[in-house]
Amino acid sequence: MVVPKNLRALRADDVSLQLCETRDAAFTRDGWLFELKLDGFRLLAAKENGTPRLVLRRGRDATPQFPEIVQALGAVPHDDFILDGELVIQDDRGHPIFQQLLKRSTLSRPLEVAALARELPAVYFAFDLLALDGRDLRRLPLVQRKELLARLITGTGRVRVLDHVEREGEALLEAVKQRGLEGIVAKKADAPYRGERCSDWQKVPLKQSGDFAIVGWANDLGAVHLAVFDGHGYAYAGKVGSGLNPKKLKPLLATFEKNEVERPICTGKIDEEKDDRWTKPEVVVEVRYMNWPPGMSLRAPTFVRFRDDKAPEECVAPPGVTPGSVELPPPQVPLSNGSKLLWPDDGITKQQLFDYYRAVSPWLLPYLKDRPLMVTRYPDGIRGKNFFQRALPKSAPKWVRFFDTTGPDGPVQQIVCEDLRTLEWLANLAAIPLHIPAHRLSSLELADWCVVDLDPKTAPFEDVVTIALALKALCDDLGLPAYVKTTGSSGLHVLIPLGATVPHHAAVTLAELLASIIVKQLPKIATVERVIEKRAGRVYLDCWQNGRLIAAPFCVRPVPGAAVSMPLEWAEVNASLGPRQFTISNAIERLRTVGDPMLKIMGPPAPLQAALEKLAKRVGQ
Repeated sequence: MVVPKNLRALRADDVSLQLCETRDAAFTRDGWLFELKLDGFRLLAAKENGTPRLVLRRGRDATPQFPEIVQALGAVPHDDFILDGELVIQDDRGHPIFQQLLKRSTLSRPLEVAALARELPAVYFAFDLLALDGRDLRRLPLVQRKELLARLITGTGRVRVLDHVEREGEALLEAVKQRGLEGIVAKKADAPYRGERCSDWQKVPLKQSGDFAIVGWANDLGAVHLAVFDGHGYAYAGKVGSGLNPKKLKPLLATFEKNEVERPICTGKIDEEKDDRWTKPEVVVEVRYMNWPPGMSLRAPTFVRFRDDKAPEECVAPPGVTPGSVELPPPQVPLSNGSKLLWPDDGITKQQLFDYYRAVSPWLLPYLKDRPLMVTRYPDGIRGKNFFQRALPKSAPKWVRFFDTTGPDGPVQQIVCEDLRTLEWLANLAAIPLHIPAHRLSSLELADWCVVDLDPKTAPFEDVVTIALALKALCDDLGLPAYVKTTGSSGLHVLIPLGATVPHHAAVTLAELLASIIVKQLPKIATVERVIEKRAGRVYLDCWQNGRLIAAPFCVRPVPGAAVSMPLEWAEVNASLGPRQFTISNAIERLRTVGDPMLKIMGPPAPLQAALEKLAKRVGQ
């Protein structure tokens, strides 16, 4: 590598960091480079006389806290250099998680440092090269420093080069928005490294906003605790004090005190102070924040306004965010015969089923909670004999919840699964599909949703997609919210939230009315004929799953590839969609990226009265 000569020697302690000015909007301009704005620790990574050093922004030495970065620096084949960059810890999506970085920075004991370096390894993204072989490069243009940097640091190890794009700042910012990242940094390509805050470097931070239910408040009215609805209860999202003063909260104090409870009603790791007080969710606020790492609190939240037009149940987490704690405890149920092949053609074992149901539990359990369950067990794999399991087996642990009901043969203790260890127990029984009703035990006669089951049998799946989109258009016209998921087998489920406000027979009637209109629109591909032989290759719009059972979202099906029932965005319902494209091997990665698009199915009911009046007119035409 050729380094320009006659440049002054430099050490890390000599360096003043170059800082960014802030601007509100991105731009597209020749002569500028654009990088991702990372949410981590800004630091200099140096190697001086062969010894690596990590120096934080205010001069504190961070070398002992990040041994994996020190080791990577030691492997770079030069004994003297200074890098400027950002240290981050990333989640499975590659998103930085600042809170995890803080956790590591507080450690000092070597054993603890080593353990967390394995559990939460960091990555150092270098975006500038300030010195090489003892020579000061800061007077060189940025573009030349980056060329030298790219030759010095190669590969994608613990120390890597932060990519950049030329000219297209607005396009990069749009991509950053889509990925839910923090923002971008614009840098003048021909500028030297000035070591001060100046317009050569400009950051464009992105702020996200969302609606949150207030579940607690500080006794001095200086802050409130926030939560979102997770489909059955509330999950903690953090607290906000910035932008909120006691005068704004004082008029709400009577409401808080009227609904005061002794302990928080939400799940998750709560940032609790001694004098905090708790309330049932009634008041909704809009909050702007930098980001929201899954399982953690909002980062840099700021109060925006009160939302009198929003109900607490409408406050849900954005796609890709799982509020509350996502760190699963160790398995509580011993797994027997984990190497047993349940999907022999695919080599998928009972251990993999067990691991999947554990991993998917944060998304699955809200749908199972407080519902009587029907499972199908496959002790010898999907090619072997199988049987339904509704009643609690005699060998069941005492902690498994059950519901006393009556079956064809008399009293039955029906299984209820609403915690992780019960789900582990079911997986250990080789219970593959999990079927749930639309009602909870607290409202047995009332439906939480209406479902139209699109069953193709011999019809092409493209027809299923066409009918689903027609149903969506019809629901839009009627003012009915509609959600969709794959069954995991061959069809799709289209669901409408009813919020336990009408009996099951009313859900059947609604489904029949919707189906009758679609059959009139698409008579060549849609039918409500129950007899398979009479369907003539058309898709069956089954309205009679209402009041019965459907495959639970995220449950596994006994089909090739171990497909799962997956909630979808409506934009995904198109010609490229396949009925079994989501499996136990790709479902978790998708959920961490997209989240659950169907979560609101357990929220407020659809406006039925106006929709039924419109439907009656349509059916009568």
